[in-house]
Amino acid sequence: MNFLTRTLVLLGALCLLVTASCGPEVPTVNFSVILPMTGPAGIYGEEIANGIQLRQDRLISGDEELAYNVVVEVIDSEGDAQQAASLLETAFSTSLAAIGGATSAEALAMVPVAEDADRVLISPSASSPELSGASEYFYRLFPSAEIEASTMATFLRDRVNVQRLALVVEDSAFGTSLADSVEQVWGTELAGRVTFTPSSDQNAMVAEALGYEADGIYVAASGAALAEAIQALRLAGFEGDNRLATSSSLMIEAVLEAAGPAANGVFFTAPVFDVDGPDEPTASFVADYREKFTDPAAWTAYQEAVAEDERARTALQGMDLGSPGLAAAREEAEAAVDALAAAKEALNTPSYYAGLGYDSMGVLIGALAELEVINVPSDFLKGMRAIRELPGVTGTIQFRETGDVQKFTRIYQVVDGKPVDFEKHTEERIRKLREEMQRVQQQIERANRNQ
Repeated sequence: MNFLTRTLVLLGALCLLVTASCGPEVPTVNFSVILPMTGPAGIYGEEIANGIQLRQDRLISGDEELAYNVVVEVIDSEGDAQQAASLLETAFSTSLAAIGGATSAEALAMVPVAEDADRVLISPSASSPELSGASEYFYRLFPSAEIEASTMATFLRDRVNVQRLALVVEDSAFGTSLADSVEQVWGTELAGRVTFTPSSDQNAMVAEALGYEADGIYVAASGAALAEAIQALRLAGFEGDNRLATSSSLMIEAVLEAAGPAANGVFFTAPVFDVDGPDEPTASFVADYREKFTDPAAWTAYQEAVAEDERARTALQGMDLGSPGLAAAREEAEAAVDALAAAKEALNTPSYYAGLGYDSMGVLIGALAELEVINVPSDFLKGMRAIRELPGVTGTIQFRETGDVQKFTRIYQVVDGKPVDFEKHTEERIRKLREEMQRVQQQIERANRNQ
């Protein structure tokens, strides 16, 4: 779905709702969404917009009551900070509040506009420490870069014994603020720091980075620049006992795919977001996202695979050990499991950024629900300040006085192209190793008894 189509779908569906089912006595509230739908940060903006659209779908469906009609417009900032600020200024002529500032550069440019307009701005993903307490009208759902930096610095130093750390830094507001945070919390002098742009000579960047003889490199970058830097460092031989790390910018399928096998083994930080977990509301969000944004043919194949897996399991459970068809039923059940796994791989699974979009819209809706009447735009602040432990798909949402969300990050590692929780993965490996050792020990004991 391209940007123009997405905008028409959001507006058309919402206006249809207003016309068909809402009387004139119900007040209408306009929200603007200003995101980089194109450009280098477009991969993040698209995912955030998908999450916003899914949250709007839930509102349109009538599953929840709200004393307002809500109209949303999605606008492409093209990743240009000044353009984003200008678009926000125009949007605030009609919009009560806005979601925007997907990047730190955009958010930093947009905050003064929100301040001047006395209107709330919610950033799904900006992480610059400069944004903490920037305005009473600014809130963000992503932890400050200082939190990511502190988590990773502690891990690299204490868990995987990195002695000399070098920074490879994209020349952007995001890259600079993230690298500055890592440097501040590292606790000792860095081995070195290299700045690059997407158009830089990657060979020169890699040569300088490896010249510092570091046993750990932290890449402060996002999008394609992050994927290219990871590939370049791996191709130059930075692997094995050398630790490569980055931020949650890696926790999106498009960047992982762009980095390819070079991403394997890379450590990164991110708040907890388990797409395979049973907990609500995340489980329902993941299921709805997969159904809405997966190719229809792939979705149909997945549903058929689920049905076949259930049929095969039921058939197997109904057989006793003496049944002549037991072996065939087991084979069918195993085949059904494999087919289901393959069908699931073809689904479009939401990234953490889609969850941030969903929760950003959820915060606006939650604030509206706290307000019986809105006399002036600044009244919306009362609704924002009333939000307490709001359930979200990216975790419970609670804001500090600085406008920062109260969240913490964990360490993830890319294994076989997929991000895994490092602690859980390590525990599972240890458990399997112990089981294997016990099995071998039992075999030895049986052998000794038979001698």
